[in-house]
Amino acid sequence: MSEEISKSQIVKDKRYREIADMDRKILAYIEQRAAILRREGSWRRSKQMSKVDPQLEKMLRASWEEAGAGLGLDPRLSRQVFGLINQFALQQGRAASPAGAYNLAPGREPAQANIDGPRSRRLTCMWAAMAASAGRPISLAHASEAGSVKDFAKALAQAGVTSEWDNGALNILENEGFAFDNAMIFTGGTPLNFYLLLSFAIGYMGRCKFTGQPMLQMLDLAPLNKLLPKLGARLAAMNPNNPGLPARLESGGPMDEDITLLPGIDAEFAGALALAAWSFPGGLTIKGIPPTARPAVEDAVSVLTACGIDASLKRDTCTVSDGIPEIPEAPELPLDVEFCATLLALPAFSGGAVTVEGHWPETAQAAAVLEALEGMGITFEKSAGRIQATGGDLPKTPEITLGDFNSLYPLALAVGLRCGNATLSGAVPEVAVELLDRMNADYDVDGDRLILRPTSLDWHGAWSSPDISWTLACALMAYVRPQIALENHNELTTEWPQFWNFYNSLPTGRMKPKPVKEDPNGKRRRIKVE
Repeated sequence: MSEEISKSQIVKDKRYREIADMDRKILAYIEQRAAILRREGSWRRSKQMSKVDPQLEKMLRASWEEAGAGLGLDPRLSRQVFGLINQFALQQGRAASPAGAYNLAPGREPAQANIDGPRSRRLTCMWAAMAASAGRPISLAHASEAGSVKDFAKALAQAGVTSEWDNGALNILENEGFAFDNAMIFTGGTPLNFYLLLSFAIGYMGRCKFTGQPMLQMLDLAPLNKLLPKLGARLAAMNPNNPGLPARLESGGPMDEDITLLPGIDAEFAGALALAAWSFPGGLTIKGIPPTARPAVEDAVSVLTACGIDASLKRDTCTVSDGIPEIPEAPELPLDVEFCATLLALPAFSGGAVTVEGHWPETAQAAAVLEALEGMGITFEKSAGRIQATGGDLPKTPEITLGDFNSLYPLALAVGLRCGNATLSGAVPEVAVELLDRMNADYDVDGDRLILRPTSLDWHGAWSSPDISWTLACALMAYVRPQIALENHNELTTEWPQFWNFYNSLPTGRMKPKPVKEDPNGKRRRIKVE
């Protein structure tokens, strides 16, 4: 029996070596292909042309299909692979070695830091969308400076709504509402931006087009297309090789007043649809809202209620009446729960205390964060417009429930590794397993539970974080295992420009002031040094 197992293992090892060698060659060729296309794109941009040459792409696609003919490969999957490979050329090249990566090595002193916390990206965009749809002005002080929010402001302009930035505030100017008919709207790289504009466009009669960055080009529109006909709309992808954007929307047909969300619908779309429902004839009742979508829908209901629209969320059903919203002139934006949860968790890793300026929201997700972190020995002190977290004694074998919220699982894993012995609830994502294996951690997966045990963590090479929430988690994990190397730390900078400056300035967190440009017309004084 042992001899048979030995032979089986030998065959498996041989197959592994063969396939792994092929994979390395395939990835190397993909990198070389992307580099050639990036050079072509740079040359075209220098000549004031579009980055992508349509004729070259057409020739390459024909060559790809010709090369795949007769190989027995599924033509549909083959076309999707071609589209995916092309996306590498549309993104910036990343560091290819640890020498070019960003090493996380935080200081060891107890934190005594104060920071103006980033405001909710989702609520910034939701408030802007509400004001735009009602044609009313609004001033959003301390608006999120995330790149996705700035993209949304630009997208509003393409939908006929003017906005401006003034000393950290996003101001939506008085307007005549959205103008979707025949518009081409670039929504950036965030699904929320697309879903918000799509949801409001559904209530208009006519046609419009949506486009976006590579991430949205690979968005799966199939679940939406099963639901939109019930709302009198149809969405069709314009590129047969991409399942997502660019896409054409046709809307204005009869709308049901009662719908049930289908499996595969993005959580952010559920929130966007709830926000726009007041503009539909008769309003809308949305059933079958999954737990993952509750935070987004809860945010939408809070905005609608503040605008005088009758809206409620009970269990898995959200009911929104139609009406005329009364837009407040300057609503207060609460803190971004997913970002600021990292700040509030910091004392569990560094000790000391962190004070976050801003209003902590009164939502189920926000309450779950405080409850979970209190279980980590952190005490909180809330006052008007601020919240302070102070570190304490870590529990020995905590049950960590943050993972019940998908977006907070990275934070849950970081907290669990800090304790050593810990059990995490929630579906275990593949990224978590990949990261634990990379760190040589001792763990078991038991259904929707991840059991961590104390071990000496390891790290080699550089890692490309799949999402900024995992990047933030790595920033905390670096207290447990220093010198974690990231290839793409700048992706977090795009959404939270101040974070790395704050992180690298700990324990005080006092960020360096921006350099002041010298006035070339100002008077200069010479000082003689003897």
